[in-house]
Amino acid sequence: MNQSNQISIDESFRKIICKDVQESTLMEFLERLNQLNYDETSKYLSGLVYLFTRKRWPQLGEYLLKMCAEHIAFYEIIKWSYEAYTYKERQKAENSVAVFDQKIEEAMVNQISENQFQEKESRSNYVNSIQRFVTCLTVLSLHLKNVPLNERQLYLRRNLIKGNRALESFRRNNPGIKYCKGIILPFKGRSQMVVRIIDTEAQSFNTKKRVPYKLVVETVDMDEYEEREQQLVTLQKQLSIDSQAFLEFDVMHQFDYTVFEDFLQENKDKLARQQIINQNKKRFDQQFPPLKKELIIRRRSCIDKIQSYTNKQLYEKDFKDLFKQEDKLKHSDKELDNITFLDQIANEYPNKKLIIEKIQKQLNDPKNIVQQQEIQQLQSPSQNDLKNGPFSEQWEDKRQIIQSNSPYGQFKSYNLRSLLIKGGDDLRQEQMMMQIIKVSEDILTQVGLYVKSYDIIITSVDSGILEFCNDTMSMDQLKKSMPSMTLKEIYNSIFGDNFEEAQLNFVLSLTSYSLLQYLFQIKDRHNGNILIDNQGHIIHIDFGFILTIAPGGFKFESAPFKLTKEYIELLDGQESCMFQLFKSKLLLGYLELRKNVDKFAFILEAMKIDNELPCLEKFDMKVFKDRFKLELNEQQLEEHVHKLVTQSANNKYTKYYDDFQKLTNGIIP
Repeated sequence: MNQSNQISIDESFRKIICKDVQESTLMEFLERLNQLNYDETSKYLSGLVYLFTRKRWPQLGEYLLKMCAEHIAFYEIIKWSYEAYTYKERQKAENSVAVFDQKIEEAMVNQISENQFQEKESRSNYVNSIQRFVTCLTVLSLHLKNVPLNERQLYLRRNLIKGNRALESFRRNNPGIKYCKGIILPFKGRSQMVVRIIDTEAQSFNTKKRVPYKLVVETVDMDEYEEREQQLVTLQKQLSIDSQAFLEFDVMHQFDYTVFEDFLQENKDKLARQQIINQNKKRFDQQFPPLKKELIIRRRSCIDKIQSYTNKQLYEKDFKDLFKQEDKLKHSDKELDNITFLDQIANEYPNKKLIIEKIQKQLNDPKNIVQQQEIQQLQSPSQNDLKNGPFSEQWEDKRQIIQSNSPYGQFKSYNLRSLLIKGGDDLRQEQMMMQIIKVSEDILTQVGLYVKSYDIIITSVDSGILEFCNDTMSMDQLKKSMPSMTLKEIYNSIFGDNFEEAQLNFVLSLTSYSLLQYLFQIKDRHNGNILIDNQGHIIHIDFGFILTIAPGGFKFESAPFKLTKEYIELLDGQESCMFQLFKSKLLLGYLELRKNVDKFAFILEAMKIDNELPCLEKFDMKVFKDRFKLELNEQQLEEHVHKLVTQSANNKYTKYYDDFQKLTNGIIP
């Protein structure tokens, strides 16, 4: 879609949110929407659903039903958004809500094109299966809160293994029906069908109120799957949903040890690393053959013995002992070089310390060419390389390993997606803020600044799926991993020779988020909500407090934006060239954003119609627009920017809030 069409559609959208909109204006807008492609249509659907819940225009309702019939992903966006935005009406059991619910289902089941499905029952069963699958993923986030902290990772993986089993069973029991090869979710692009969960990459995040978790999935295009499958399988079989498989993927079931048989099998994604370990073992045997065969068995059993247990033996094992074994398995995954491997041997044979030190010395000898090649494959050649330290495991490297060992790796549409699953969290406000950030990203990147937007899929009023920011770490995590170091020292340690590039990236991103913090009054900016990526950019996440609301009900964070002493130090002080660049970029970004104030006002006006979002209850459009200083010329705006910087620099209330978060939540300032 070219820029003129984009502007035209946005202008039409603005017109239809007026109180006395004419039918011809609405029909003109809907006609424009019919000309959009898939990704462009997806952009507007959630907002249109919200508008329909407030206006109840029949023409808009018909358009939404038409979209439900056009694509399963559109159906999901419309269904989930409608459920989320009619939450209060559902509590009152209003009949109109249930009627349109039924129409959404009928549109998807009855009107989808014949070449996609042949039986209505098949379509109905499939969408029910999607709902169950997604519900299980989000409910799992809720259940993790009640699992002891040291057991969460194991509990999470156990249930995701069941999810994979459900997917496999789903495919096996429904050959010949292309939808039933995976779970379709409304991602960008055509690679939307989830075909496999990478359970080894799952990770839970422990917050005070809830436990979201990272989910990594493989997706492919449904049509490509069908094309490739037809080359191998020609069987046609009537659909029979394996509901028991999806029932098995239920986090409310009791802990079931039988899943450990799959869990303990060597994962193909780790073969490349495991080969290095095996080579080290072989070299160890050649250089120092044991006197007794039992020693070999004992030494190798530290990994292999775990995998030899049967389900029955696992079931009979003490629960705590299982976690000790899991810890060993995790440890074995990290043994990526000869030193780590020999440290493990040293722990099992403390009386052989001198011999093991001799082995380490030999294997680290520069003359040992083979060993040096292995080390180079696993480590960066320089301590100043970006892949060292906290960002040692790059997402692209991981993606290539997983794809090369995946049964779907040869698909042209193959995609490896990182998601964040959140249960018990109303994401409607965050989705609105992300719309604003996406608009800001389009504007600010044109003048060389950096903002990171990410996709948010609302699945209910209190749950959703977010795009995970790869190759990032929160400032809190970073400071805990490198204690007693300032932010500048951390950057120097991580980025080394690339420090200046990372410093510049910090400036370009700090500029963008400083403007967004001020203009949209983004609060709760502790170091758990600020990420740093492997290029040095900062990225803000979690927008639960914006515009008129703040933690505790009062705006303790009174500074225009966060500009701490450590930020200033990283910019080489307030008299430095880098700090002057920061101020000049602030002015440049400010000028560009205020040119587009109507775009932001439009988003807020559309969402303000009878809205129940807390941030809009006391929202005043005039106060909002006043922050853009439309009446000031460029010189006056520059003075205003200078004032904002002065008010923000090393602000005591920013420090107090960081100290408060450390005291109450353990988040490092």
